Formats: sequence, C-alpha cells, structure tokens
Amino acid sequence: MINVKAPNPIFLEQENAEKAILLLHSFTGTVRDVKLLATKLHEAGFTCYVPAYKGHGLLLDELMTFDVDDWLVDATAGYQFLKDKGYSEISVCGISLGGILSLKLAESKEISSIAIMSTPYRKSDAGLSGRLENYGQRMGSLVGLEQTEIDQQIGKIDQYGPELYKFQLLVDEVMANLNRITAPIAIKYGEQDEDAYETSAHYIYDRIQHGDKEIKGYKPSKHLMTYGEGHIEVEQDIIAFFEDY
Repeated sequence: MINVKAPNPIFLEQENAEKAILLLHSFTGTVRDVKLLATKLHEAGFTCYVPAYKGHGLLLDELMTFDVDDWLVDATAGYQFLKDKGYSEISVCGISLGGILSLKLAESKEISSIAIMSTPYRKSDAGLSGRLENYGQRMGSLVGLEQTEIDQQIGKIDQYGPELYKFQLLVDEVMANLNRITAPIAIKYGEQDEDAYETSAHYIYDRIQHGDKEIKGYKPSKHLMTYGEGHIEVEQDIIAFFEDY
C-alpha cells in the first residue's frame, strides 16, 4: 500500500504586493483545487496562501475524524497567517465548501473583496454522503487498498451523520447572514454543473445588499471551475476582479 501524507499549504509571496488573497478549496478536494489559480494570481502580482484542511488528501477514515468546525479553523488560521505577514488588504476566493468558508470569513472579518465559485446555498445529507463515498473509493484505489477495506471505510459514513448535519447548519448560518457582507463580491457558477449551483449563485447574489456585486455563469465549466474547460476565462475574470478591488 502506498503511504499518503497530508498536503502542504501553498504560500506564494510577492515582495512588493500590497494585497494578499486567501484561496480555499472544496470539500473532499485538496489545495490542488486552487493551485493553478493561485499560481496565475501570483504571476499577476498578488501574494497567495492556500491552507490545507485537516484530513483532506488522506484516507476516508482519517478525513472523518474532522468536521466543518475544524475546516473553518483552518480557513481562519489562513487569514491570520496573512495578517501576521503584514498584509492589511486580504481578499478571499473559494470553491464549493471554500466558497462557504469565504462568505463566513467575510461576515466576521475585515475582507477587501470576495470571489466564490460553485457555492451551495443549501446542502443535503445525501449529497455530502455521496461525496464522501466517491472520495473513499478514489483514495482507497489510489493507495492500493483492497476493495473490502475500501468498503469497510465507506460503511462508516453513516456514523458521520452528526458531522454532516453540522455542515448543513454552517451553510444555513452563512446564508442567513449574507446581509453582513459589505465587501465587493464576484459569484461564479459552471453551466455544466448541477442546476442547483446556478440557483444558489442567484440566491446569494440577490441577498447581498450592496451594489458592488457581480454574477456570471461559464458555459463549458463543471463544478471544479478552476480546471478543465473554461478555466482560463475563470482565471482571467478573477484576476481582473481582484485587480479592480
């Protein structure tokens, strides 16, 4: 069996940069979700930091020793890391769960601007369980586990129900407090993603109460908008947004 190690955070610093961007990855994803985008933002003159969420990139049973409270701590620590580096202007950019955490930070921290992608306005227990099942199969196969071992780990998902409920509560809490967000925001969704994410993008847009907001769908993009078809346009638009704000 191949040994797996937790992914390292990514820190790309620009010595002369005045702005820093905190990039936040998805549920059951890794820092790789936003690595390419972080690289492009860094080339455009921004300092970028991508924290790694606890358990992500490890086997399913290790991932499920943590929950969304831990990942919010990771995101908040990433924000503080940039503050401690001396950056007073910090923006956030997140995909899926990373979008939820970006909104959460913007509701409680001093954030200069926000870009979110594929961000849900509600999340079902079944959808989260499915993500965990796919993750368990993918990671187990990657490291060479026997299928019986993979199935054994997947079988533990039912015991993770309270933690999935916590995830749903966080989404509900963030959506209930969108009126607290005062920073400029760009909301993006892939038109090849599930229809619920377009609905969600408009839900968030409609409840942001200030005028510095924009929404855009990308025809070729799937859920992971930072890779695959359409990612170049997404990158260009996000760079332009952060340059403007």
